[in-house]
Amino acid sequence: MSRLRAHLHLPRVTLVWALLAAALLLWHPNPAGAVHFASTSLANLADHPMLAIGLSVFTLAQGWGEWATWVGLSVVWVLVERSLGWRRTLVSFAAGHVLATVGVALVEGLAVAAHLAGGSVVHAAGDVGASYGFLALAATGLTIAVRRDRRWLIATPLLPLMSVIDVGWWTILGHALAIGVGVTTALVVSDHEGCEVAAAQGVGRPVVNATTVAA
Repeated sequence: MSRLRAHLHLPRVTLVWALLAAALLLWHPNPAGAVHFASTSLANLADHPMLAIGLSVFTLAQGWGEWATWVGLSVVWVLVERSLGWRRTLVSFAAGHVLATVGVALVEGLAVAAHLAGGSVVHAAGDVGASYGFLALAATGLTIAVRRDRRWLIATPLLPLMSVIDVGWWTILGHALAIGVGVTTALVVSDHEGCEVAAAQGVGRPVVNATTVAA
């Protein structure tokens, strides 16, 4: 039965994201209007923060082409999810998306307040997509893999490479923050697993104290 469950294990986080993103594209085939509302611009975060953060991860500015790209790369996310389990995968993905989004917004706000960035940043309508979450998830999986086998270090340049392809400076900042969140999540998960293993190894062992030895 346990083997059957293992074979039937579904990558829930990846699958749910793909289905919801596809449903949004079917409901709103022209992404321009959805992008304007779902963008995590400073204006939208001030007006409807929860909706912007929630919808932006499923809104794809490039439509079906972008959806196909992420689904094509899903083998990476599926492998990570099978290693972490769906709950920890969801934590990594959501933390990467939310914290990177908030971090970029804070830097943008400070830049505008200090007159280091123009007012157009406030209403920028292109900050949508799942790249923050997926890069955080990739960073989590790769960090755990490296801790288990140093040979995975050869794959580490792929993360910064993926984070700078065909994107602007603000998005690159968000990608860097997401990767940092993913690495941190991996370290926390690894430490937690280490504590669980240590606790399990200690279960059932007899406690020997000085009085027992003396007797």
